[in-house]
Amino acid sequence: MYMRLLAFLLSLLLTPVAWSQESPQKQLQVPPPISTVPPPLSTVDEQLRQAQAEFEVAKKMFNPWYAGPLLTPGAHNVPPGHYVLQAYLFVQDTHAVFNKDRRSQDIPDIWSVRPVMLFQMGWLSRLDFSISMQGFYKTQSGKDTFYFGDTSLGWGVQLQKEKPYRPAIRFSITESLPTGRYDKLNPAKNGIDATGSGAYTTTFALNFSKIFWWMSTHPFALRGSLSYAVPMVAQVQGFNAYGGGRGTRGRVRPGNSLAIDAAIELSFTQRWVFALDLVYSYQNRSTFSGHKGRTLARQIASVGAPSNDSLSAAPAIEYNPSDHMGILAGVWFTVIGRNSADFIAGVLSVYYAW
Repeated sequence: MYMRLLAFLLSLLLTPVAWSQESPQKQLQVPPPISTVPPPLSTVDEQLRQAQAEFEVAKKMFNPWYAGPLLTPGAHNVPPGHYVLQAYLFVQDTHAVFNKDRRSQDIPDIWSVRPVMLFQMGWLSRLDFSISMQGFYKTQSGKDTFYFGDTSLGWGVQLQKEKPYRPAIRFSITESLPTGRYDKLNPAKNGIDATGSGAYTTTFALNFSKIFWWMSTHPFALRGSLSYAVPMVAQVQGFNAYGGGRGTRGRVRPGNSLAIDAAIELSFTQRWVFALDLVYSYQNRSTFSGHKGRTLARQIASVGAPSNDSLSAAPAIEYNPSDHMGILAGVWFTVIGRNSADFIAGVLSVYYAW
C-alpha cells in the first residue's frame, strides 16, 4: 500500500516537467528586446529630405479649371438643373484656296465676322440638350452681306463618367436646320452671300475627355472627338452655295463628312491654361441632278463640288476667374488642304455655367 502511494506522489511531481517538454508552443513567448540604438544621422537626414520634397510638391498641386479648348467638343454632360452659355466670335480672312494638288492659290480676301451662341442644359443624369445659333457678316472687293447661318439642335448621352483611371465618354446626335441662305443668291456678290448648306444634316459624334493630375505639378486635360455627318438632299434654284447660275433648278446631294478632333489643355496655374486643337475633316463629293442653267458669261453652270479635306490647328490661351467661368482667345488656321479654303481666323470665347 505504501509503495502505491509513493508512486502516485512521484507521478504528480513529474507531470509538469513532461508537459513542459512535450508542449513548448504553450510556453509564454517573450518578445525580443527593443533596440535602444538610434538610426544613423544620415538615414534621418534622408527621411527628412524626402518628406520635405513631397511636401513642396503637394503645395504646388491644385485642382485645375478648364473652359476650352476652342474647337474640340467636351465629353461631359451638363448636370440636371444646370445650364451653360458660351459665346464665340470668329473673325476670319480666307485669302486662298487649296487646289486638287494641295497647292494654295491666292484669291481676293474674303473677310467674315461670325458670332456663335451655344446654350446647353441638363435634363437627366445622363442626358442633356443644346442649341447653337450663328450669323455671318462677309465682305469681299467692296461688296458685303449679312445673314443668319444654320441652326443646330443636339442631344448628348453620358456613356461613362470620368474616374481617376478612366475617361469620360459621351455620345451625341446633332441635327442642323437649314436656316441660312443657300440659293437664289445675288450673282454680283460672287457667292459670299451664302451662309448655309440648304440641307438638314444629322451628325453622330463620340467624344472622350480625361484630366491627368498625378503625372506632374501642372495638370493637363486631353480631349478627342470622332464625328460623322449625313446631310439630306437640298433643293436649289439659281445661283447657290454649290455653284449654279441663271435657270438652275434641281437637287444637290452634299457629301457625307468625317471629322477627327484632338486637343490638349495644359495648366500653368489654376486660372491660366494653354490649349491646342488639331482638326482633320474630310467630305465626299457633292452631286447635282436637274437643270444646270447658265453663268453670266452664258456658259453652262457648274453645280456640286469634288471631295475635299483639310487639316487645321487652333492654339489658344484660357483665363478662368472661377470654376464656372472662362475666357478664351486664340487663332485658328489651316495647315494643309485639298479643294478647300485656306484661311486664318482670330477667335474669342466666353464661357459661363450655373
